[in-house]
Order: sequence, then structure tokens, then C-alpha cells
Amino acid sequence: MTEHDSRDSRLTRLDRDVRGLKVYAALVTVALAVIVTTGARSPLSLDEDGELNVERINIVDPSGVTRLVISNAERFPLPRLGGKEYPRAVQPAGMVFYDAKGSELGGLAITDASMGKISALAFDYPNYDAVGLVTRVAADGSSATAGLQINSRPPADLDVIGASKVVQRRIAILNQDEDAEILLADPEGRERIRLSVDREGDARIEVLDAEGNVTFRAPDAG
Repeated sequence: MTEHDSRDSRLTRLDRDVRGLKVYAALVTVALAVIVTTGARSPLSLDEDGELNVERINIVDPSGVTRLVISNAERFPLPRLGGKEYPRAVQPAGMVFYDAKGSELGGLAITDASMGKISALAFDYPNYDAVGLVTRVAADGSSATAGLQINSRPPADLDVIGASKVVQRRIAILNQDEDAEILLADPEGRERIRLSVDREGDARIEVLDAEGNVTFRAPDAG
């Protein structure tokens, strides 16, 4: 496998991991406070340790629209956008937030999949993933990746399927097995700048043209 193929493989895995897993972690504390308050005022009873044990909690607004779900993996909801549900790449446990129309806005999820342990945080545009943060550890512990991905914004009139055909990855920050990279792409999704420091401590900067040819490299390999 070439270095370019290896990089593409890492980015593909990052893109796949982020796409299947969502939620707003910034609101976790608020959500938990709501849960405690709701539990105290409802007929639900606490166990002998003063804890509430449930498989799933739905928080709804006054009109009955679900705004927050906290769930185990078995009862984790499918992605819902524009009134339609879509399949998930994996079935995690975690939290999902929704807008006033019931469309998913983001998520925080943790899962043990065949590919390994995955933890992810994502924020969404109205019709597609916007930014995702993910950690992934291989099932046998032999490899680990942590990364951040930022996508272009699709036209607002497209549904998820249409958006998936035009969205491009603009920024990717990766650390795979101590090889660190920052990749910047143009609006067409073509890599134009690469900054990397490998596990040996060697640093490199590359600038590419629209055809993928390196037009500048530092330090110069020649």
C-alpha cells in the first residue's frame, strides 16, 4: 500500500466513523440535570442506592416533539432528518439531540463494533454532518486513531442522500499510531495542503495543485 493509499484509507475510516455516530456533548450536563429533576417529580422509583436505572429516556418539548434521547445500544434511535429515518453504520449507546421539527442535530456515542472501540462526537448541518470528533481503537488494540473532520456545507434544499453526493471533506486532523497529519482540501475535496509529523519526529509540509501534484515541499526531499 502506498503512502497516499494509506492516507486515503485513514480518511475513509474517519469519515465512516463520524457519519454513523452523533450528539451535542456540550449539553450533556444540562441534559443530566433535566433527567434528575424529571425522575424526582415522576412516579419512577429509585433503587436502594438512590439511582435511576432505565434503558432509554426521551425528553420532549411542550408540543410533544422529542428533543433529546439518551439510550443504550439496543434502543438507540435511527437518524431522522426531514421526517425520514436512515440506517446507521453502527448501533451505539449515547445521546441524540433534535431540533424543533424532530430532525437530528448531532450526537455523542460510544460503541464496541467489529472494527474496534469507537467514541464520537458530531454536530450537524440541517441535512448532513458538519463536524465530527472520533477516537477508534482496533479490536485487538494494535492500532488507534483520533481525528477531527470538518465538511463543506451542502445546499439547504438537498436531502441527506443528495447532500452526501456533493459534500466534501475540507479539513481533517489525524493522529494514527503517532503519525500526525493536518489535511486541507479545496471546495472540490482535493487535498491542497498537507502538514505532517511522523512517529519518528520528522516534519513535512506539502502544497499540491488541483491534479494532486506536489508543487512545494519542505524540507525539500531533493
